Amino acid sequence: MARMIPPVTRTCRYDGEREIALRIQNDPATEDWHVLHSLDIADHRSQVAGECDFVIIIPGRGVLCIEVKGCRSLKVEGGLWYYGTNPHGDKRGPFKQASENMHSLRQYLLRKRPDLGKVVFWSAVIFPYIPFSKTSPEWHDWQVIDARNYIARPVSQLFLNVIEQARNLLAESPTARWFDKSSNEPDDDQRDIIVDVLRPEFEFYESPAGRRRQLNEKLKQFTGEQFIALDAMQANPRVVFNGPAGTGKTLLAIESARRAVQQKKKTLFLCYNKFIAQWIKAQFVRLDFQYLTVGTLHSQMLNSCRTKPPVSADVGFWTDTLPDLAIESLLLGTQESEQFEMMIVDEAQDILRPEYLDYLDLCLAGGMATGSWNMFGDFVYQQIYSAADMQLEEFIRARSVNTPVYTLGINCRNTPRVAAYAPLLGGLSPDYQKILREDDNIKPELIFFKDDQQQKVKLSQLLMRFREKEKFKGTEIIILSPSAASCCAATLSPPWRDRVKSFTPESTGGHIGYCTIHSFKGLEAPVVIVTDLKMIMNTESMNLMYIAVTRSLSRLVLLIHEAVRPEMRKILGVE
Repeated sequence: MARMIPPVTRTCRYDGEREIALRIQNDPATEDWHVLHSLDIADHRSQVAGECDFVIIIPGRGVLCIEVKGCRSLKVEGGLWYYGTNPHGDKRGPFKQASENMHSLRQYLLRKRPDLGKVVFWSAVIFPYIPFSKTSPEWHDWQVIDARNYIARPVSQLFLNVIEQARNLLAESPTARWFDKSSNEPDDDQRDIIVDVLRPEFEFYESPAGRRRQLNEKLKQFTGEQFIALDAMQANPRVVFNGPAGTGKTLLAIESARRAVQQKKKTLFLCYNKFIAQWIKAQFVRLDFQYLTVGTLHSQMLNSCRTKPPVSADVGFWTDTLPDLAIESLLLGTQESEQFEMMIVDEAQDILRPEYLDYLDLCLAGGMATGSWNMFGDFVYQQIYSAADMQLEEFIRARSVNTPVYTLGINCRNTPRVAAYAPLLGGLSPDYQKILREDDNIKPELIFFKDDQQQKVKLSQLLMRFREKEKFKGTEIIILSPSAASCCAATLSPPWRDRVKSFTPESTGGHIGYCTIHSFKGLEAPVVIVTDLKMIMNTESMNLMYIAVTRSLSRLVLLIHEAVRPEMRKILGVE
């Protein structure tokens, strides 16, 4: 499949051009071709400006400039060419037009890159809908591709025939001594240089300080609007706040704790993920910790039984042994001194396990049934830890009958284009009710790799772009992987080996962080790069993909193995 620049063939203005673009793109023999279409020529040799319908760069052969005449009828009269029903004749004709476009582009290229002077440039004209058998000394017969040839043969063969005939002609011409028929120019590097000169890619970026300031202001505004959920439910002593990623659950939980501490209630704030616990604790620097205890569920259990986990602690220690020890300590000690007046649980979907809930019952005055608590969680899509074995409905029925559930459906974190990936790749259904952030016109990027070495190269290039060009801070970039054992970021070569470190919320020194998707659940970053994507449609992969893509505040890049390219393109509807 040829690389079309621009990549979307809908930019072609006419049916004939669009049809040819699609045939080029879908021809398997054009895999290493680069094709510029609708290329404007500002510095034209014979007129103010021109346009070349297609510039086809074929490695090892040359550059072919194509003029498309998608008319349904044609006549030449009085030296003028009349296309279809257009009453205005063209004195140049399509062959002269194509030739002048070709020479203008070649002259422009050689002014920029004189070292490309031996690359063959030629021109041709396509009449995709009509036969054309007219001969003239103004063109060679093999420069004509009419409806009969166009229908009968693949376009790759038609274009290669033109460029081969041109090379044969140059080889026999005494005035083309510069041409060496054995030459394989342009090679792949020269092809890329030609593209860069003729249609350069450029971007202008908002200043880093301005970008950060605007983003922070918007996020504060949108999450502040979400506080209406707390206001609406303040009369209820126990509430479950249920919503998908990006709906502001953690910030609502923090605000809930702030309000409780202001009322001088002894408050326990728990979550499952240690990184979130560290980040949350940092948000409470101005609160009175006389009334507030913040930590993970497991760290609180360890405090209750005043023990440390064994070095070889397995899953059973955390799910069974530790809860038993913590419950026993509370029952044997002075229970009243351990009880809290208000309990707030973030990531509550991960603590729905009878042993955990029994412990929380003892921690809270009045227990789960009659005490005061708020739980915040995504009880459908983010239950990725194996410890949880209870659904929300079962929890309410067994532990706190008639507890109201407030549904959050407004995304205040992600841009619309990122949020759209949650239902497509993560299976989110129903979709978000509303996306508060404006469209920034920046699409998530899909980058495919063939093997681990190529993935490392592509990741290094991404990091260079985000750090050096777009000026994101290292701490604004996170690299996520489905598995700690196969994390691409951990194997980078210098200089990135020293600039990329295992993530912690307290990371300093401008390092870029990397960790598993599991570890980053509940957190967010301006730039999220997800690596090592080799499976996408089993249940576990979809759950992780849902969490990963919704971490992004500004940029999202997915590094995907070539093996799943067809599946990914089908899911996303990519041409």
